[in-house]
Amino acid sequence: MGKNWRLRERYHEELVPDLLAARGVGEAAAQARLLAPDYARDLHDPFLMKDMEVAVERILAALAGGERIVIFADYDADGIPAAAVLTEFFRRVGHQNFDVYIPDRHNEAYGLNAAAIRKLAAGGAKLLISVDCGIANAAEIALANELGLAVIVTDHHLIPETGLPPALAVLNPKRADCVYPEKMLCGAGVAFKLVQALVSAAGNFSRVLGKNPQTAQKVSDGFVVPVGWEKWLLDLVAIATISDLVPLRGENRALAYFGLKVLRQTRRPGLLALYRQLKLDAAYLTEDDVAFMIGPRLNTAGRMSHASQAYFLLTTRDEAVAATIAAHLDEKNLLRRQSVDTILNQLGVAPTAGTPVLAGPILVAGRDDWSLGVLGLSAARVLENSGAPAVFLWGKNGGGEIKGSCRSDGSINVVELMCAADAGHSSPLFLNFGGHRHAGGFSLAPERLSELGARLNAAYAQMSPTVVADEIVIDRELELAALDETFHRQLEPLAPFGADYPKPTFLFSDLTIAGVKSFGQSGNHLELTFTDHERGRPLRAIAFFNPFVALALAGGQKINLVASLEKSYFRSRAELRLRIVDLRVVG
Repeated sequence: MGKNWRLRERYHEELVPDLLAARGVGEAAAQARLLAPDYARDLHDPFLMKDMEVAVERILAALAGGERIVIFADYDADGIPAAAVLTEFFRRVGHQNFDVYIPDRHNEAYGLNAAAIRKLAAGGAKLLISVDCGIANAAEIALANELGLAVIVTDHHLIPETGLPPALAVLNPKRADCVYPEKMLCGAGVAFKLVQALVSAAGNFSRVLGKNPQTAQKVSDGFVVPVGWEKWLLDLVAIATISDLVPLRGENRALAYFGLKVLRQTRRPGLLALYRQLKLDAAYLTEDDVAFMIGPRLNTAGRMSHASQAYFLLTTRDEAVAATIAAHLDEKNLLRRQSVDTILNQLGVAPTAGTPVLAGPILVAGRDDWSLGVLGLSAARVLENSGAPAVFLWGKNGGGEIKGSCRSDGSINVVELMCAADAGHSSPLFLNFGGHRHAGGFSLAPERLSELGARLNAAYAQMSPTVVADEIVIDRELELAALDETFHRQLEPLAPFGADYPKPTFLFSDLTIAGVKSFGQSGNHLELTFTDHERGRPLRAIAFFNPFVALALAGGQKINLVASLEKSYFRSRAELRLRIVDLRVVG
């Protein structure tokens, strides 16, 4: 894979304290807190978030008046669970006059859009609550205000340079004037804090409705929510927290930890149907199952059809409907993989194809018939296999507009690159664009497409890319014989792992491959088998979307292997196995 391997400094001879210290948790008290999450201790008071009291008061007033409320959600595995969180709350308090609006990923702009705002206002909506979007939609929110539609924004994305949108309330812990301690909540996390505040308000209406006791009494009469009820929403929050790759530290760790517990005993027909479809054993569900199995199926809905299917899966109470949607999403996920493979093969950058034929350094490519929903995934794969600093892929939507996705290796910020491509030109190239350092999206008129590659590469030539350390940090070197149940039990309390809190990685030297095979519906996953006589049984190591095809691995070869240890319960059969991070053929 061409990455540098570095065996890190050892901080402690004992395994667990050493692993935690390497992840920035060195003090004994901090380690104890991390290993024993506590719901009451680790979740912050939601009313610490700026504008929370304003938001709660307005929602309670809408409930008291029976107003029509619309939840406006993003179309991914963060926004969809966020919408489901608010849906479950409105159902619980008996408010039926609400709807959920999820834009079409292919034919509508990201976030709020003017056409949708006009449609919702004309339909009688009085309050709009955005989830996982809205912070960059100042013009659309101003339009909503003009049409008599009050807006509460719940979002977690960076505040734009132009400032906050003119909403009634903006719940976003990244606000400069917000003292909320956890700045890195995902969108569903922010929505959950809103529900947590609403539930806590049930026992103290004077706190938020003290100036309007009649409204407080009217809401209180029908607002019966048991203390702690919101904990049953944590399955939804965990899906979003893990899928959206927010750092699994602090409050996020607690949300994921307790959310996984709820996921293992969920009663949601949609999730239970998805477990059956994917052959997941609920009792042993892990963060990997969420990241690599559940989250991608929810994302597939928006990529390959419409995200409303994922929303219906999470909120339906009909088991037959749940089974149908789960099967549909699994089928669409296979089509999504095939679409990505098609794009890679057409570009000549599939792992077996060698060097890409595209010029650079910024790679730009597209076709009218490429599926818009998989451009980001495809760009990430091209980036991995090409060595380019950034990749821009495009397709064409139903309206004839060019829409695309881009990915960066981190050496440059793709948003800054697109800004630079427009700087100094009398006519902007992009109709709109956005994102963050590593990923973004853009659109432009078809007649401007011929300028895209030249403009981006000219802008890149004027930038000063940062050096990206392409290295794998290894926690310890081990023998296969060390990998037993006792060793695995030491690792279990450290989970869940995720962004900014990586799984432990181990180096195994001079292993002899006993067997090699491909698996999966497309045969694009790798399984290696090793025989260790001290363990008394073979050990499997797997890699999904096999990046080692060019090595032509075969039985009898010797390799050095970097991998993490995991326990699989596939088809209810417990098995210790290795998840391959990287490998090198010896000799």
